[in-house]
Amino acid sequence: MRGSLIGILAVSTAAALAASAAAQSYDLEIITPHNENIQAEFERAFCAHVGRPLRIRWIKKGTGQIIQQLDAQERGAKGGSFGLDVFFGGGVPDHDLAASKGYLEKANISAEILAGIPKGIAGVANYDAQHLWFGSALSSFGVLMNRRGLSKQGLPEITKWEDLGDPRMFSWVVVADPRKSSSVRVSYELILQQYGWERGWPLLMQIVANSRLITDSSSAIPNEVATGNVLAGPCIDFYAYGRVAEAGPDVLAYVNPVGGSAITPDPIALLRKAPNRELAERFIAFVLSPEGQRLWVLPPGEPGGPKEHALYRMPVRPDVCAQYADKLLIKDPYKEAEAGTFFQVNDELQRSRNTLLSELMGAALVDLHADVKEAWKALIDGGLKLAALEEWRKLPFTEAEGAELAKKLESGDREAREITRRWKSEFKKKYETVKRLAK
Repeated sequence: MRGSLIGILAVSTAAALAASAAAQSYDLEIITPHNENIQAEFERAFCAHVGRPLRIRWIKKGTGQIIQQLDAQERGAKGGSFGLDVFFGGGVPDHDLAASKGYLEKANISAEILAGIPKGIAGVANYDAQHLWFGSALSSFGVLMNRRGLSKQGLPEITKWEDLGDPRMFSWVVVADPRKSSSVRVSYELILQQYGWERGWPLLMQIVANSRLITDSSSAIPNEVATGNVLAGPCIDFYAYGRVAEAGPDVLAYVNPVGGSAITPDPIALLRKAPNRELAERFIAFVLSPEGQRLWVLPPGEPGGPKEHALYRMPVRPDVCAQYADKLLIKDPYKEAEAGTFFQVNDELQRSRNTLLSELMGAALVDLHADVKEAWKALIDGGLKLAALEEWRKLPFTEAEGAELAKKLESGDREAREITRRWKSEFKKKYETVKRLAK
């Protein structure tokens, strides 16, 4: 018996050592929401840049899920290493959140590299003042629509965010859960900032109520629109451009909503106590260099561009846009900004209610999706009666009250959980009232 126990322990120890050795065998570990095409092209180009093969491990998760993983690991790490090197992609709010929690470290990037990156675009910072994150590309947020499908249904094309909340779009929209997709959450924030809290929140309710389904990731939205299962949804520009190129502009189209689109950097950051810090900093510098930046925007096969996959991203370096002006797959973001395409986002406001917006939409709209759809359908079928509309448009709290609730939600403690439970109960009653008044 004792011999068996020793044998079991020996096997367990060997397995643990083997797992540990395997974990140590990667040259670089990158956690990212980026798709496999981006991973493949940057890995190939970086290996060529370094001059040798590298074992790079890519861990693909939604940005919100990345923060959740780091939060979970922090409970064991207690200020130590996460066993990961680079956080590549996602939104500024999530990188700011990671920085505020002490998950990021300053990356040593040369002044020569940073000299080619403007400090900001359209009033938005391109990199963190403390160099905890750097914009690796630029993203705009708009709507992908199935132009052919809209025409067949006798529906007008989308030009503004309000169009997604039009009663005629019932069951033809797709959205993503803001608790799992930080990029689509930016679109919801743009709606609130363009229309204001009093008009913006009811509009968000209508857009979700018009949605046939709610996905877990922003990348799933263009798939649904492209198949015709739905006809429109909020989408990041590069996901949309790829789909439009595949289907053709007569089938699909991407639009920046009138007065409601913004541009934001897509950051890259060095994680705390990265096991492969030197190579991690080289990778970040490569991504920010002209050599890395041209991968985003050149056609496959073009010298210096990606080998197989067009990435349809906007470079953060204007010199790359200028150098390849006649070969860009997308519009020059700096020229677009000069033309007034994008409005300036209130970053402070966005950061302050990042968690609030996610949790409110999650409790009131996503978790109660069937309820909100039934209430909205009853409103539409009842001819949008005034009393029912007034109940529908009642705000759960004022914008000022929301600021105080946001602080409580940030803690994630028992009080925060009680707030979301209360919202779910209150909104369920609200939807029942709407249905009663709509008759």
